[in-house]
Amino acid sequence: MRFDTLIIGGGMAGLCAGLRLAEAGQKTLIMASGQSALHFSSGSVDLLEGEGDPYAALPAFLAANPAHPYAKVGTANIAASLADLQRHCAAQGLPLYHEQHNHLRLTPLGTLKATWLSPRSSACIGAAPAPSAIMLATLAGFRDFHPALAAANLARHPRLAHSRLLTGEIDLPQLGTFGRNPHECRSADLARLFDRQDAKGEALLAALAQEIRRLLREHQAPADCQLVLPACLSQGLVGSRLAELEGQCGCTLREVATLPPSLIGMRMQEALTRRFVALGGTFLTSERVLGARVAGDRVIGVHSQNGDDLLFEADHFVLASGSFFSRGLTSRLGGIDEPIFGADVLSLADRDAWAGRRLFGAHPFMGFGVKTDAHLRVLRGGKALANLYGAGSVLAHYDPIAEGSGSGVAVATGWQVAGHILARMGGSPSDSAAHQLAREAS
Repeated sequence: MRFDTLIIGGGMAGLCAGLRLAEAGQKTLIMASGQSALHFSSGSVDLLEGEGDPYAALPAFLAANPAHPYAKVGTANIAASLADLQRHCAAQGLPLYHEQHNHLRLTPLGTLKATWLSPRSSACIGAAPAPSAIMLATLAGFRDFHPALAAANLARHPRLAHSRLLTGEIDLPQLGTFGRNPHECRSADLARLFDRQDAKGEALLAALAQEIRRLLREHQAPADCQLVLPACLSQGLVGSRLAELEGQCGCTLREVATLPPSLIGMRMQEALTRRFVALGGTFLTSERVLGARVAGDRVIGVHSQNGDDLLFEADHFVLASGSFFSRGLTSRLGGIDEPIFGADVLSLADRDAWAGRRLFGAHPFMGFGVKTDAHLRVLRGGKALANLYGAGSVLAHYDPIAEGSGSGVAVATGWQVAGHILARMGGSPSDSAAHQLAREAS
């Protein structure tokens, strides 16, 4: 099997690379080992930590971190990559919310996380004044969102000093079957019931609307009240369902990502995968790549768990296999390895130095990863492999948690390596096109 480009990893970085390549007409294959980190994410895209304009902070940040993946992409291309992501998501009915500054996304614990892009269904606080009342509600029996805890934490935030924080529980007897097994009452289980296209599904949605109206009446909620529910109302795109409930209940409805698996992240994964396939790409899931065949400075092909006698060949390859979570990097007593190509990896010889002393402090191992050259080509034995590029959390020299840059790096580097491949094939957009995409993002 031969392709123009083969991408290892079906997460955000791999999909952003695949979308750009497939749209340019390349025969592109994504090989995914299974669930990506998107299944455990909020669906938001962080660019850089802070409540201001992250683009204004980028020049100083890059000057202080010249080896950072962002430095190998450049500010204009970072903006272009995020604009491209918005375009692809919108084409799949998943519009993303953003402002000129980072906005604040509500977490299930009731904290507010600064981020750059969020699905429009997410509960967020932007530049506009906060609503006079926010009601945090859950469904009886649902154990992955606790409104009282979230409200107590939100009450400490100065942005909500003039908002009434209300809590409530929605009682739907139709969900009583979950009472026999608490491990089944999870977001995906509830979403399957709400998605039923029959009389029982319609009755459940009608009962939900009735319960929401009851809560609003009992709390004498004002007209601008925003009701926040755990993300469990649909496995698919939820915008039309929220709009229908808003019309029936007379309030604004938003959702908050819950404990994994996160439906909001799963929707992002499904939307981008559908878009990639619609553009002509091939997506193979549960196809873990185990090794590669390399000749000189070029990768010839890779093989999966189905056996090394079946070689997937391509002109170019993208390593977007993720970090430790996705087994893109493996840890052992002697150090850190990249298991497919044996790429050069940034690490520390002293294992005791990998982690910091404080649980929520900085940890050096977060910056471990694959080394690349200025064009994001993967290094092996100190030399760049000519047709292998790295993207996303497999890369070294950045801390996605401390910097608030994880998904932003995935989008930017995935998009950028696709640009390098297209340039070598004579099909890369011009710099002026990248600047146009960046202007559309602003």
